[in-house]
Amino acid sequence: MASEVSLCTKTFKLNNGKPLIFPAVGLGTWQGRAGTDDETALLESIVHALKSGYRLIDTAQMYGVESIVGKAVRASGIPRSEITIVTKFWGYWHHDPAEALRTSLRDLDLEYVDMFLMHWPWAQTPDGKPLRIHESPTFAETWKMMEQLVGPKCRGIGVSNFTQKTLDTLLETATIIPAVNQVELHALNPNLKLVPYCQSKEIHVMSWRTIGARDDVLNHQLFTNIAKAHCCSPAVVSLSWAVQRGVTVIPKSGNKSRIEENIKLATLTEGEVASINKAHETLGKYRLADRSTSLHVEIDGKTTVQGWTPVDIGWEDEQGNWLV
Repeated sequence: MASEVSLCTKTFKLNNGKPLIFPAVGLGTWQGRAGTDDETALLESIVHALKSGYRLIDTAQMYGVESIVGKAVRASGIPRSEITIVTKFWGYWHHDPAEALRTSLRDLDLEYVDMFLMHWPWAQTPDGKPLRIHESPTFAETWKMMEQLVGPKCRGIGVSNFTQKTLDTLLETATIIPAVNQVELHALNPNLKLVPYCQSKEIHVMSWRTIGARDDVLNHQLFTNIAKAHCCSPAVVSLSWAVQRGVTVIPKSGNKSRIEENIKLATLTEGEVASINKAHETLGKYRLADRSTSLHVEIDGKTTVQGWTPVDIGWEDEQGNWLV
């Protein structure tokens, strides 16, 4: 029997004890650039999303669109207090997250952000040179500086692309537990260990690229059959799967009908959730960060993610087994 597909108004409670309502579905905004032909389209898509029921907008300094996000929030007519804004700062700000926050607030032209995230655990020098895992500032040192930011202009702090390994290290010295960990999560990289780990630490998981890492995945009969059973799209199946695991999703789209579709989730059966959990066993594992050449730096003849190996990050052990 098909489940009812309806507007997702589900929210999650965060660990920071504040009355922050954290929606289960938000809009991602990394497409487009300020000052280009894409700016108007992105502005209109964010406004449309907010008017369609979205109350979470995810962005980052590296996307180059914070100014558009702020403009859309003001143009939407939705009270700022009803909208959750998440943004992230890049590695070259690890030495001064306070200045990173001032930069984001200036570009957003908003009085505060709801959640400010360290985009990656690795750091860079102010001029963009990659730092190795033990070079200062370490992510633990940066986090201690971030803890001082929590207040009227920054309602909460969190991390992005952290694993059990990096979170274990962070929590050894943290006095504030990250409210959020935003990670790559989809059927081919389901984070079956990381999600429950974060939940055990009261760290809420957000997922990026939930709508399929590879173009062929959502066309697989696993997704098309479930979609047919619930009278929805395969993309909605993937989003629903993540939300039912207690994860916030932030699909991006410039298409207004898809924006409306992506916030209407289905209730999957336990068996359907379990089948998607196991999809990587037959369809293969896939990590987008491995294929993102913009993140890659060659050191000592080896390709690294900004100077870090998969072992450093905590994605894999020394034998190449996935750990998350």
